[in-house]
Amino acid sequence: MDPVLDNLLNKSFITVGRNLCVRIGDKELEYNKNFRLFITTRMGNPHYTPEVSTKVAVVNFTVKESGLEEQCLGIVIKAEQPTLENTKNDVITKIAINKATILKLEDDILMMLSESKVNLLENVALIDSL
Repeated sequence: MDPVLDNLLNKSFITVGRNLCVRIGDKELEYNKNFRLFITTRMGNPHYTPEVSTKVAVVNFTVKESGLEEQCLGIVIKAEQPTLENTKNDVITKIAINKATILKLEDDILMMLSESKVNLLENVALIDSL
């Protein structure tokens, strides 16, 4: 990253009157709160220093061949066998619901274990949950 952008990335703003300004190079420029800066690279797997990673949000939009294959296969199946595609979507939804249920049950069991004041073998609610 160019060191000229450090004040902007660090959000080192200066108040001049009622205006918010940022120093870029040797100039003070008025800062707009709606300003967004997007920096892109053509590098396949760029490596950023920890200092840069703490200043910016790094988003990886790399497209994988396997992901494109899955999307193309989904489009073809949806056109040729829509019932199969609907079944797949239902199964995916059920899997997501079941994972959420498992997480909730795990949290409930851990909470019951931590809050239990009686012998664990005598705690009927805990045994039922297990």
